[in-house]
Amino acid sequence: MSETGKKIAFDLYSIQMKWVAWYLPIVYIAYLALVWFLNEPEIQSMSLLTFTFHTATIFLLVCGIILSAVFLPVFVKHGVSRKSYFQGAFFSAISLAITIIGITAILSWGLSLFETDIFKDVVLSSLGPNSWLLTIITYFISVMIYYSFGWLIGAAFYRYGGSGGFVSIVVAIIMVSLNDWFWEFGTPKPFMGLVNVGFSVPHVLISLAVSIVIATISIVSVYKIVKDIPIKVA
Repeated sequence: MSETGKKIAFDLYSIQMKWVAWYLPIVYIAYLALVWFLNEPEIQSMSLLTFTFHTATIFLLVCGIILSAVFLPVFVKHGVSRKSYFQGAFFSAISLAITIIGITAILSWGLSLFETDIFKDVVLSSLGPNSWLLTIITYFISVMIYYSFGWLIGAAFYRYGGSGGFVSIVVAIIMVSLNDWFWEFGTPKPFMGLVNVGFSVPHVLISLAVSIVIATISIVSVYKIVKDIPIKVA
C-alpha cells in the first residue's frame, strides 16, 4: 500500500472511530438495560457480542454508504488518486470491524466471568456456547460484508444515479440475506428483506467459504466502480 493510502486509512479510521466512541457505549448500555429489566428469554440468552453484532451490521452499512457519498469526492478533489483512496478505505474498514468486534468480544468474555443470575442463561452465539474463535471470525466477515455493500451502494448512487443505486440495493439485499441464511444469524435486513426462504444450515466450512466469496465479490465490485469514477464538480 502506498504512503498516501496509509494516510487515508489512518484518517478514515480516526474519523469513523469518533462515531464508534458514541455508538458502542450506547449499544452496551442498551444491552445491559434490556438484560436487567426485561424478562425475555431471547434477550436473556443473547451475549453482548451477538447483541452488538446485530446492531453493527446496520451501523457499518451506513458507514460504508458515507464512505462513498462523502469521503470519496473530498479526497479526490484534494489530489488523492482513486487507487490510494480505495486502499485506504479498505484497510480502514478492516480496522474498524476488528476494533468493534474485538472490543466487544473482550467485554463479552469479561461478563461471562460474572456468576450471576442475570448472565447465567447467556449463550455466546448460535454457533455454540464456547465457539469464541469461530464466532469472532464469522461476525467479522459478516460485518465487513455489510460495510462493503454499503460502500457499493454509495458508490453506485454517486456514479450511476438513481437507477444504478437501485440495482446496487437489490444486489446488496440478496447477498447479505444469502450470507444470513447460511449462518441463520437473523440479522436485521437493510432496506427490508424481500425474500424469506429457509433451508437447513450447511457445514460451517461451506458457510465460511460462501461468506468469503460474497465479501470478495462486494469488494471487487466497489473497486471496479471506484477505479475510474468521475468526480462531480459542485
